Amino acid sequence: MLLADKTWSLLLNIIIERYLHGTTICVLWHDDYEFQPQDLAVEYPSFIDINIATLASSFEDNVVDASTKRQQLKERDLVYDDLLLKLTLSIEMSHCESFLVFGEYIPRFVAAFTQAAMYSIWRSLHNKFIFAHVAQDLEEACCRDFFFQDQPNILFVVRSYANATDFELKTNKYVGPRSERPDQLELLDRYDALDQRFQHNSSLFPDKLRNLQGRELIINGFDYRPYTVIKYGSQSNAHDIGVPDDSELSKVYIDGTETRVVLSFCAQFNCTVQIDTSDAYDWGTIYPNMTGDGSLGMIIEHKVDICIGAMYSWYDDYTYLDLSMYLARSGITCLVPAPLRLASWYLPLQPFQGTLWAAVLFCLGIETLGLVLAHRREQELYANSDPKEGWWRSTKFGLVTTFKLFISQSGNSNARSVTVRVLLFACFLNDIIITSIYGGGLASILTIPSLGEAADTMQRMRSQKLQWAANSQAWVSSIRGSDDPLVHELLSNFHVYTDDQLLDLAQRDRMGFTVERLPFGHFAIGDYLTGQAIERMVIMQEDLYYEYTVAFVPRLWPLLERFNALVYRWHSSGFDKYWEYRVVADNLNVQIQQQVESTMSGGGQEDINIEPVTLAMSNFAGILLVWVLGVTVALMAFVAELMAAKVKRRRIMRF
Repeated sequence: MLLADKTWSLLLNIIIERYLHGTTICVLWHDDYEFQPQDLAVEYPSFIDINIATLASSFEDNVVDASTKRQQLKERDLVYDDLLLKLTLSIEMSHCESFLVFGEYIPRFVAAFTQAAMYSIWRSLHNKFIFAHVAQDLEEACCRDFFFQDQPNILFVVRSYANATDFELKTNKYVGPRSERPDQLELLDRYDALDQRFQHNSSLFPDKLRNLQGRELIINGFDYRPYTVIKYGSQSNAHDIGVPDDSELSKVYIDGTETRVVLSFCAQFNCTVQIDTSDAYDWGTIYPNMTGDGSLGMIIEHKVDICIGAMYSWYDDYTYLDLSMYLARSGITCLVPAPLRLASWYLPLQPFQGTLWAAVLFCLGIETLGLVLAHRREQELYANSDPKEGWWRSTKFGLVTTFKLFISQSGNSNARSVTVRVLLFACFLNDIIITSIYGGGLASILTIPSLGEAADTMQRMRSQKLQWAANSQAWVSSIRGSDDPLVHELLSNFHVYTDDQLLDLAQRDRMGFTVERLPFGHFAIGDYLTGQAIERMVIMQEDLYYEYTVAFVPRLWPLLERFNALVYRWHSSGFDKYWEYRVVADNLNVQIQQQVESTMSGGGQEDINIEPVTLAMSNFAGILLVWVLGVTVALMAFVAELMAAKVKRRRIMRF
């Protein structure tokens, strides 16, 4: 009888010593199951005691203040009880990753632990569970929860009856198709407490992940190329469980830079890839109350095992889910309106820069001064004119002659002195050189258009107040919390539209449209950006921001560690670059890729649209403006002369 009382302790301590050493073990004590850790076992693990009978009062003796966690759960509108709170604190603060549960507490623990694993910010990939019970005290129906389908390291220690000395050690099947019930229990070994020996000495926590034996791995069916590609009506390599089995859409062909990682994973570990398109209409969102929509919401609802398709490492979603190591670097940038032709009203000024115009004016001033002085000296030598009247006449001569020579017009004055003649000849040579250079520059500007600035940097987007758009808030989720004033101003001009609305806007409005810059030079472009629309756009010179894409998986997903190892090998082998080129060539419009790439200025936007163009009236707007201005000034001068002559005649008639 004494042996029977210590049987639980004997067997469980052996299991703890062999398989749970070095871990923190949460023990849900039960009064009907006598278990005392032995000295040998105590040296290895740490134990966290959870007594359900006295759970409410246990928080007063906690080293950790439970009130803070309670407040957090209430703020997020999360339902909890004392057991759930206790498990959450134990996982988060003590890092429990092994659990020993007795009898009828097993179903209650499973329900609470599933939630606690998501409530806690700390998570483990090496959880192990030991469920000890008497055979008749727990029905097998308790093991139908999805927990028993998704966790491989589960050990049931089953005693035939209360005082029995033999135990059955069982585990859930885990591997194989879901139709074959991976949650059903299989016998691993038997233990005889009288002889203190195992019948087969089998491993009680076997490696079930090495060969999944066709177990389904379900991914979200979100077509976003080149990350994920879904094709219908061609060859099939996957089954869509989001539609009826007899539907023509149930057989699909999937591809993509990230999809190939999952396909390679299943090829290595013998699993079957399936997709679910039922709710995968967008990247989706996880809400604080543990609900969600879109692709990410499908993980919370246990519809999919892994979520891919340009999923960024969003922290808000990471608090409820797990994520893999990075799959690719993605730069968020925009296709923005191409620069417009500069207004040509100041076209006559364009051939010379400002400093050169200043030098020309200075040169003309020197010419005018020289002609005035030379002409005045000539008048003194040959005409003996009145000094006051002579200076006025010389000034008019210098100004008019300089202006006529600059515009290649002949004068009607008669130069008598050699000085004036030589000076006129020098000025004529100087002005003809200037006007020739000006004419050549003007000719090149007329045939090669001058363009304004495109909003191809963040600063220019802000200065031009460019409106930009996308089809989901996910495009800007990563920068919503930024404290950069520039980012805040850009976000105030961001809008979300449907694909149909974006298609219409891209054809008629001057807006920016988000695209992704892939790590090896390609672009993820929405279908609403057609080749015709891209003809009027250029790609930005810089990224608005960049993120690393990951795969989101449920908390406690046991395959994550091996999936990460495969991603490491994928990157180191160079397949990430090869697959990007291969998937783009097979599934994207290469012509549009080249069209977008051709808009990259590289060294400056003077490279954009620099080919000669046919001249139109718009090319002469500036010259016509000068002509209109000249005609207007001439008319005003003519009217002034008429009025002056009329006033002069009236004065003569009076006298």
